[in-house]
Order: sequence, then C-alpha cells, then structure tokens
Amino acid sequence: MAVSIEELSCLDCTIWLKSQSKASDFLRVSQPVVSRNIKKVSDTFNISYFKDDGEYEIIHDQASTRLDVQRKMHQEMRFEDKKLILRFDAFKRMKSHLTEDVIKTPWRIGVSSDIENPTLFKNLMDSSIIDAWMSVWPETTSLNSTYTAIPVSRYVAYIGATKNHPILSLSNEISIKDTWNYPLYFGSPEDFPILFQKLESCGFKLHRGKRMNRLVYLAGLLTSKNYLFPISPGSGTQFERELVALPVKIPIEFESRLVIKTQFLNSFKLDLLLENIKTSHQNMSAKYPGWIASLL
Repeated sequence: MAVSIEELSCLDCTIWLKSQSKASDFLRVSQPVVSRNIKKVSDTFNISYFKDDGEYEIIHDQASTRLDVQRKMHQEMRFEDKKLILRFDAFKRMKSHLTEDVIKTPWRIGVSSDIENPTLFKNLMDSSIIDAWMSVWPETTSLNSTYTAIPVSRYVAYIGATKNHPILSLSNEISIKDTWNYPLYFGSPEDFPILFQKLESCGFKLHRGKRMNRLVYLAGLLTSKNYLFPISPGSGTQFERELVALPVKIPIEFESRLVIKTQFLNSFKLDLLLENIKTSHQNMSAKYPGWIASLL
C-alpha cells in the first residue's frame, strides 16, 4: 500500500524540522492535518518514531524498504512536477542571506531548521527527505558519486572573540600566533575531520567538543572568556554577531557548495535554485568586498 506525497511530507518535514508545528508552517497546512497524515504513514508502514537527543528516530522493520522506495519516488516527483515544492537547507550560520525572499518557488528553505551537523544533513539527503543542502568545502570532498557538490561561493573566515576575552587586552597588534594560545571552537572533529586536520596544521589549538546536531550553544563553553570562534561574512547567528572580529584571517580558503543528487543535475528546478543563490551571493559580495566572492 502506498501513501500520497502530501501524507508522507508531513512525517518527513516533522523529522527534518523537529516539530509538527514547524512542519505545519512549512507545508502550509493545519497541525491536525499533519498529525492525521503522520498516523496514516505510521500505520501503513508499521513504524513508530521518537525523539532521541532532540532528533527524531524511526523504529521500523522490513517495511522500511518500502518507505525508502516511496520517498525516492516522491523526490523524483518533486523534481519533475512544476507545482511541487522542493526542500532546501543550509547551516544556520550560512542562512542569513538565504531567506524566503531570496529562495523562491519551487524551492522552500527550512527557515526553522538549525542543523549544524553535516552528518545529519547527509542522512536527510540519503533518506530523500531534503532535496538540496548548502555545505562547506573541503568537507564535501568525502561525498561519493551519488552526490555532486556545486561550487557556489568562496569566502574567508576570521577569528572572533567574546567582548571580555583576554586576547583583547594585548597591547600590540594581535597576530595569528597569539590566537594559538587559546582553544578555537569549530564544531566536532567527527563532523569536520578534514577542516580539523587543516586547522591544526595551521597551528590552532582546537576544542574537541561533543557533537551538536543542532545549533544549541553549550552555556559553559560559549560564555567562557577563553574560547575563540571562526566568523564569516553575514553570519546568521546572534552569537556570532556579538563577537569581536580580530584582525586575524584563518589561512584556509573556504567554499560554499550546493550538494544535490547527481541524478537531478539536469533538472530545470536546480537551475532556478542556482539563480536564486547567485543573486544572493552577488549581493553579499558587494556588501562584504574581499570577504566573499560568487562562483556562479
């Protein structure tokens, strides 16, 4: 037995956005409709789901194969049918300029999503729950041929410090060597293994913290006056906007890359998304000259 694309979307958007109310907002249907459709999908495929560490996990049996097949069919329909909406997401800190005003129909961005874990994004892509994802190079070099990572922009990142950080009391101009005396926070080495290796080879002392699936700042870590953080132009997080940018550029060239399944590279809907992103990054390049350059 199959379920409709509208019914399965209610479950998948709840998993993606972490709540039925946010799925309701994204799909623009009432919350009772979301609940009713989730129950139908659960009954049809004999599955149940629960939250584990803030993320939804599905409990299933052999029916999961049928669910996977259904999701892939629905994703193909989303790319082929002009009326169907596609799902796009990016790291929260990359999304300040990727708003609903920029990302237009037939794409819709998960504005309430706050994912910071690339592994979680990859799982959502593998499951055909989301259709495209903005990632950071060089981590995208680990993707297999199922995916293509399209270069979108190149940008530089600087070191940021909290306003009471002891490094700000240095009398001389702050140098990169001064930053080596303090731990740099850059997520988890499980999620950014290539970047961790590159940053450590530059001399930075990286904080090897716990994996955070979502943008939940650990109070003890982020209020500590001893930590440093990377900041980039147009950061989408309130925390990073409150940091003081040091005159220290991280000696690595970063790239934003749009990750999509290779089978959809010739889709006219992808062309529309790239046009939206191109406009956004050209505007960012004009606003932050020398910080970011569009590659589209």
